[in-house]
Amino acid sequence: MLRLNLIKRLTHFSLELQLEIEPAFTALFGPSGAGKTSTLNIIAGLDSPDSGEIVLSGRTLFSSRTGVRLKPQLRDIGYVFQESRLFPHLNVRQNLEFGLKMVHFERRQFSFEKIVQVSNLESLLTRMPASLSGGEKQRVALARAILASPKYLLMDEPLASLDLPTRLGFLKFLRDIHLQLKLPILYVSHDLANVVKFADSVIVLKSGKVRGHGTPAQMLSEMEAAPLLAGEDVPNIFEVIVTAHDDEKGVTLCKSGQMQFLLPRLNCLESEKLLLNIPASEILLAVEQPRGLSASNILRGPISGINRAGDRVLVEVNCGEEFTVEIVEATVKRLALTEGKEVFLIFKASSFRQL
Repeated sequence: MLRLNLIKRLTHFSLELQLEIEPAFTALFGPSGAGKTSTLNIIAGLDSPDSGEIVLSGRTLFSSRTGVRLKPQLRDIGYVFQESRLFPHLNVRQNLEFGLKMVHFERRQFSFEKIVQVSNLESLLTRMPASLSGGEKQRVALARAILASPKYLLMDEPLASLDLPTRLGFLKFLRDIHLQLKLPILYVSHDLANVVKFADSVIVLKSGKVRGHGTPAQMLSEMEAAPLLAGEDVPNIFEVIVTAHDDEKGVTLCKSGQMQFLLPRLNCLESEKLLLNIPASEILLAVEQPRGLSASNILRGPISGINRAGDRVLVEVNCGEEFTVEIVEATVKRLALTEGKEVFLIFKASSFRQL
């Protein structure tokens, strides 16, 4: 549990935080200048509040009442910035070892080999930072922060400079890291449409004040998220294994758990793993078994949630994997959609985007 009860006077307003954040993947969301980066800097110890306290897992990091003011290196908090901040004169292995050396052997939570493996960095260890892509640099920066064995990880828009496919792939990777390592994350982002799919909870911050704190669904329905989502397409990210190619028909067969997908012919090997995205607006929804369609991919499952953001309706359907489908309110009424109702999802092969 991360508990914040503090006040910090900034240039145009006062940052006032009274929050109890469960150990989860939490998104800190709000417009530019809302106080998001200031919040992270205060938690990390790079800045101090004017008054109040910060408590992480029962341990006081800052208290104006008792005079406790732990230095950043003593807070057991990792911080990944917008820019990767890798040491340019060190290769990837040496950058990672720097994070590891910051922690005494007995306090290390993660091994070098484990983090290199889950971060998929084996092939990059001898490379220099200048030769890495933006996404690769941020993976190295994240791995270096984790190797310092933090009890909490702060991330300040680390994907802001990356293109959309790289950003979505990294968010899926970050979610997997969170689940595998049980590492709580506070993630600053402007990108609510994507955070909706990855975060366990969302804190909405505006002009230094908390406007709401809850699940992404609650933020959509209660926290005036409609203008924030305008023009944004909610992604559905999932990993598949290529099972076969049919060159005569020009298609590729893939599998994810019990789900089977037919895609246009992809230039990849059988048994290769791929990360795919299908936008919520590209999925059709039916309440009866579809027949006589050109679309080759049909999944079946119950509705687990119906969330609204202005005139947009986001329907969550569990088909073994949780999918978000975007429809309009008229469709909800016409098809009598309710939570628990079994529906069919229809995907055109051309709707899938490889990341």
